Amino acid sequence: MSYVISPEIPEERKPYTKQGGPTGILMLHGFMGSPLSSRDMATYLSERGITVHCPLLPGHGHLPSRMKGVSRKDWLASAENALTEIRTLCDEIFVIGHSMGSVLGAHLVTHNDDIRAMAMLAPLYEEPDKRMILFAGLRYVMPWFYPLKMLKRHKDMIYQRVLDFDPGLDLDDPEVQAALPDATKIPTSALDEMRKMAKYGRKLWPQFNRPALILQGDHDPAVDPEKAKEIYNAIPHPDKKLRYFEGSGHELMRDFDPAHKAVWPAIYNFVKDRSEILTVTG
Repeated sequence: MSYVISPEIPEERKPYTKQGGPTGILMLHGFMGSPLSSRDMATYLSERGITVHCPLLPGHGHLPSRMKGVSRKDWLASAENALTEIRTLCDEIFVIGHSMGSVLGAHLVTHNDDIRAMAMLAPLYEEPDKRMILFAGLRYVMPWFYPLKMLKRHKDMIYQRVLDFDPGLDLDDPEVQAALPDATKIPTSALDEMRKMAKYGRKLWPQFNRPALILQGDHDPAVDPEKAKEIYNAIPHPDKKLRYFEGSGHELMRDFDPAHKAVWPAIYNFVKDRSEILTVTG
């Protein structure tokens, strides 16, 4: 008997809306992420008078193989649709982007005047490995990338994503171990789309003329922590701040990272100080 993976998206990885008040935050998760990553932070913010809405990007929420055939245009369209939805719920809008979600947020900011400001968590500036440029051609002849076989130094991060999907999984079970390489395979086309999204972001940052808060862990295995400075320097708006968290990784808003105790209030205060209504209603 081999390990069988449910075809359903786990409930906690599905889109959510946490009602809090007329000040709204559109939360955009990253590549291979899901709304799970921000749920606890959203609860914290909603309890303080802020409505938080987080969509599920196409191809996400389940195994990464479901991203096959999905393009960056699909992710951008999903972010645009989510902005339309939160407009029906709130009187003012902020954005939070995590990793690749920061590029999606920057796209919205540069195309929509009603977004007041944006916070970024571990923002994506460039592809994690320069060799990813090869996927531009390999995607047509090598459909799958196997991270557990090819990125052994990222095994712990991959295992964390697996446990997010199925927290009760026994990673020491031989049947599970045998199933994991295939279960965690990623379409090379999706990796190339992420690379192209990062390239698009580098065009957006110099156009980003809105208040910005950038929060970055200094031990991030998914993005180069130093590249947060490139984004900070490229943003022309004078109201901007970059803050590093010592010892923190890529998901510094999650409760397993001690940085979340400072990250959540930092985001709340960033929004409160730039809101026209939260100080009155919150």
